[in-house]
Amino acid sequence: MGYSRAIFCLNEEALPVFYDRFSRLLHLLFAVGITAQLLVSNVMEEPDDGYPGDFFYEIHERIGISILALLVIYWLWSLVRRGPLRLGHLFPWLSAAGRRALIEDIRRYISAILTVTLPGTKEPSPLAGAIQGLGLLVATGMAASGSMIFFFAPETGELRGALHEVEDIHEALAVLMWTYLALHVGAALLHEIFGQRIFFQMFSFRKKKPDS
Repeated sequence: MGYSRAIFCLNEEALPVFYDRFSRLLHLLFAVGITAQLLVSNVMEEPDDGYPGDFFYEIHERIGISILALLVIYWLWSLVRRGPLRLGHLFPWLSAAGRRALIEDIRRYISAILTVTLPGTKEPSPLAGAIQGLGLLVATGMAASGSMIFFFAPETGELRGALHEVEDIHEALAVLMWTYLALHVGAALLHEIFGQRIFFQMFSFRKKKPDS
């Protein structure tokens, strides 16, 4: 098998389904909502000089509140859902066993990349879980800070006291979210190129049993 063919014909088997359907639905809503938020933020007119924001700013506010509500639901669901991906999967660095698994998974990925492959996906990846956890934390911080501005700032946009710092945090987290979104989508595309059907599995809502 030639070198180029080896890259594009790896591991074309179906991936095991680790996430339940409700988690996948929330993931889809996050993908749509956060992408819409980031795009709308580039065209909206924020409150300034005593005038409220424009139509797109109002859309931005409402989507932000909706995302915060979905995030609260997700965090609560992560506490009670069954299967291999419990809340600890998102934060492996919080336990000694999780840190060992994370370090080992990072080594697996480094070794695989050096041979122009990707590790198998038969077991949940601690590295992928840690990255997802960081993304959820950034999204939560961004939605929470934006909601604070929505509820406590006047419509004309004059920020007082700590709300200035809240706005700075919100804008900084938005930059991080742009970066995370680009890396997240890029990683998913790499899995697709290597024959690991990430998009199909995450956005499929057929009922399947996780691999044991």
